[in-house]
Amino acid sequence: MCLNKSDSEMNLKLLLKKLFGVFLGCFILFQVYIAMRLYLVASCVVPTYSMSPTLVAGDYLITSLCIPGRRIIKKDTIRPEHYIVQRKKGIRDVREGDVVVFNFPYSKRKERMKMDFNLYFCKRCVGTPGKLYRWQWNGNTDSIFIPHQGETLSINSLNIRHYSRCIEYETGWMPELINGQVIHADTIMHSYHFKSNYYFMRGDNFADSYDSRFWGILPEDFILGVGLFTWFSKDKETKKIRWERMLKKL
Repeated sequence: MCLNKSDSEMNLKLLLKKLFGVFLGCFILFQVYIAMRLYLVASCVVPTYSMSPTLVAGDYLITSLCIPGRRIIKKDTIRPEHYIVQRKKGIRDVREGDVVVFNFPYSKRKERMKMDFNLYFCKRCVGTPGKLYRWQWNGNTDSIFIPHQGETLSINSLNIRHYSRCIEYETGWMPELINGQVIHADTIMHSYHFKSNYYFMRGDNFADSYDSRFWGILPEDFILGVGLFTWFSKDKETKKIRWERMLKKL
């Protein structure tokens, strides 16, 4: 059977049309992926067992950027190591019980918070702004009132240990306790007006978790989003896929 020239041209056009359709479909899917990655969700891998049994090392987590809202981050021209963080309107605020993905604030210097976009922690939020949170610490009970944005708290020699690094993060000046008085920027401090919401984070495997009990409350600026479900899981040692942990809702 022989094809004439017109039939060959028609087949070529059909082939090109199909290839263009495939290319267009892939392009649209890629654009949807980019849009979701930038504006809606992010994928994070869990490196440790501090959130066990909810999350284990090797779990891949889909995180919603819409809770509490996608961050818009700009460099602070006055404080070079600091960032100004604003947010788009989100679906809702972070709630107690949410599994939260955030930039760990003390990766560079242990005494001062600094944004590190290469280091993320995943913990459960157990304390929200405006709440008092209590926990056991070396056999003793400790507590902290978690401030919300715009709240003014009394600052004294007893509670400054909980708030000093938060105040330094917001102002650039670290308060000091001298002769029983709190000194901030060469002035005696009696109260402070907080500029951010704060949260208390704890690992589900709290016996083996480095969390807010050790390094303090977390400013909302550092929160990337809230975990929704695991989309993939692979054992880091055996390299085997954990099928039973895939598409597991948190």
